[in-house]
Amino acid sequence: MHWSHAIAKAIIAERGARRHVVATGITPSGDIHIGNLREIIIGDAVRNALVDMGVDAKLIYVADTFDPLRRRYPFLPQEYEHHVGKPLSEIPDPEGCHSSYAEHFLAPFFESLELLDIRIEVLRADVMYKTGLYVGAIKEALLRRDNLAKILEETTGRHMPENWSPFSPLCDVCGRLSTTVVTGYDMANNEVYYECECGHRGVTTMGGGKLAWRVDWAARWKILGVTVEPFGKDHAAPGGSYDSGKRIAEEIYSYRAPYPIPFEHILLKFKEGDKARVTAMSSSRGTNIPIREILEVVPPEILKYLIWRVRPDRHIEFDPSTALLHIIDEYERDRGIGKGVAAEIPFRHFLTLVQVARGDFNELLAVIRRSGYEICGAEELDAIRNKARYAQNWLMRYAPPEYRFELQESVPEEALNRLSDTQKRALRMLADAIPERNLSAIEWHNKIYEVAAAAGVEPKRVFQAVYIALLNKPSGPRAGWLLASLDVEFLRERFGIASAGGSGHS
Repeated sequence: MHWSHAIAKAIIAERGARRHVVATGITPSGDIHIGNLREIIIGDAVRNALVDMGVDAKLIYVADTFDPLRRRYPFLPQEYEHHVGKPLSEIPDPEGCHSSYAEHFLAPFFESLELLDIRIEVLRADVMYKTGLYVGAIKEALLRRDNLAKILEETTGRHMPENWSPFSPLCDVCGRLSTTVVTGYDMANNEVYYECECGHRGVTTMGGGKLAWRVDWAARWKILGVTVEPFGKDHAAPGGSYDSGKRIAEEIYSYRAPYPIPFEHILLKFKEGDKARVTAMSSSRGTNIPIREILEVVPPEILKYLIWRVRPDRHIEFDPSTALLHIIDEYERDRGIGKGVAAEIPFRHFLTLVQVARGDFNELLAVIRRSGYEICGAEELDAIRNKARYAQNWLMRYAPPEYRFELQESVPEEALNRLSDTQKRALRMLADAIPERNLSAIEWHNKIYEVAAAAGVEPKRVFQAVYIALLNKPSGPRAGWLLASLDVEFLRERFGIASAGGSGHS
């Protein structure tokens, strides 16, 4: 049983309800990355599992657009110091291409969700506050301020300041949330009085500000009818947000806290010099890979599989280099990527084909045909084009040097000098043994072993000679795939030249 169905079964057994709302949410403080995506994938998988079990379930996403900018992040220009403390929905886009700071990071994320085929209802926190959805929750929080303070002190161990308020008004002069203090309120008119550090004293509606994070989370559960929510393990720690949120929901808002699905984080693994480094992903620090960037290197089904294959209680180390290839291999053992011929050709083979074709799509098609595949129709052409684009992007951005090669137009003299006389003899024998027809990858592989045996040389030395003659390097992609993608006349000529040139040594 997949973990999502096990969780869905537990939800049904514990809650007994036949309708569920699965909620997720992220603050768009920077690029929304694959670490953030785990929450969405878990929510999507559990929603789908509930539906499979005959339960009415939907997945919602609350974009925390009304959260304030905490500080000027390293990727922001100096002038954004002026915007610290203001809601993300009220700050200009740093690149001037969207209506706000928040939308600048949300727009590509929502585009990525479409590519991932995740059906989700999107809500924006600033709209929820401004349209009055939170008014009832804000009134209750203000009236029961002392109870809230006690809950927070008991769950977090922190002392709440004398002037603490569960609600932060938005100053209508400086535009900040983080610098205001509530001085009073008018329940009949839904108004809150405040003072701001900027010196302004004002009044705002209960839609003109936001609840403190831990109160906001609990209030949101009741407002939206949330029954299930995945969240990072840090929120599930003793004294964390879920502990306080559960008590606030039940004691202040008389609402049962949602079924919790705590999950481990996705860590970014990369090489720094000769050493591997693992770090937490962060939008604000810029230590992340945006979802849209990964979707340029792998198809959506691979990105979903990367997360879907691991239980939520286990962390994932994401290495976009060689480790990502292993995950693609694992996926392709049971199903192909793309349609028709594209699905038949493994991704690793595409890495070879696109480099042989040197970015020319027509040449790529010729290379694919030489490799023994038949191409039928426009749909297959589109699938080939897409998979080739993924392969080229991975090679350009994440491939280690050993995966990259360049087919040499001619055999350089220095390469020939690296070949021994026995290697040259093996290449001559290989040239003479090439038939008129194209060979398959397996046939090429077997032929190299046959030549090695006949020449009395280790097979690895013949493989090395083949790579040097073609790529000017002693290693490369799987030789069978490489040779099957090349024209037999070209190979016969190349191996003939390589076997005759250079000074040679035994």
